[in-house]
Amino acid sequence: MQRLLAGLVGAVVLTVAAAPAAPAAAAPADPVKALKSRVIAGQGVKVTDVTSYVDLEGRTVFLRRTGVLQYGKPVKGGTGTVAAADLRSTYIPHEGPVFNDLDDDLGDERAITVGRYSYIKGAMRYGARQKGKSWIRLKRTLPGGFNGWYSQYVNAAEPATLQVLIKHGERSGRTYKGTIGEAALWKASPWYRAAAIVRPKDRVLQYELTLGTNGLPQRLITSHLAKEHWSESLVNDDVITVETRYRGWGGKVRVTVPPKNQVQTG
Repeated sequence: MQRLLAGLVGAVVLTVAAAPAAPAAAAPADPVKALKSRVIAGQGVKVTDVTSYVDLEGRTVFLRRTGVLQYGKPVKGGTGTVAAADLRSTYIPHEGPVFNDLDDDLGDERAITVGRYSYIKGAMRYGARQKGKSWIRLKRTLPGGFNGWYSQYVNAAEPATLQVLIKHGERSGRTYKGTIGEAALWKASPWYRAAAIVRPKDRVLQYELTLGTNGLPQRLITSHLAKEHWSESLVNDDVITVETRYRGWGGKVRVTVPPKNQVQTG
């Protein structure tokens, strides 16, 4: 099973669209230190995610996400040094037994998180809205929204997460490849603990992290077996893979909560 997972992930890495190859460059001596130097309140980074279902027949994209992460002072029950986020996701439906259930669970969604509260707009599974209320304020932090269960919740823009990825990865130039149990991420990462809808089993993630010439995360690809989401009889050893790209490091970011008169409490 692990050999098949590695083979499928390798195929994904080869087929994902990538920028033209740049000259080889050494990674900085301490990428985590480089990232911590950018953890400045009111600044942040732009992110884009693409989630795909991968089987022996190819790769099917079913979720895309874009947004910004803002650094700030950590608060109890929040998401660590990434103190705020505004993420918009677009669901792409497909026919077939594997995807049929997703129509009930996923849809276009926007998730705003500030401090220890998350605000969700467009969530399919959270019930009816009150008249005139387009947002729901959750009683917990859920920075990726409900779609986040299928999006990227390994956040390489968080120093604690980057530390774990660097530690467990094998380096080649500016790229680190490796596998990691989710229990290690759960322990290290405030973002991961907040973004996971339920506490995951200790499944294994395979990842490939590429740093930019500035030593900061540029691209992260994570992959895991699809049976964590679907019946094993449907998906066998098929894989879900998420590619995340980071850009605009150090830009000014200001995430604000939705207008109070448009919010109902979940």
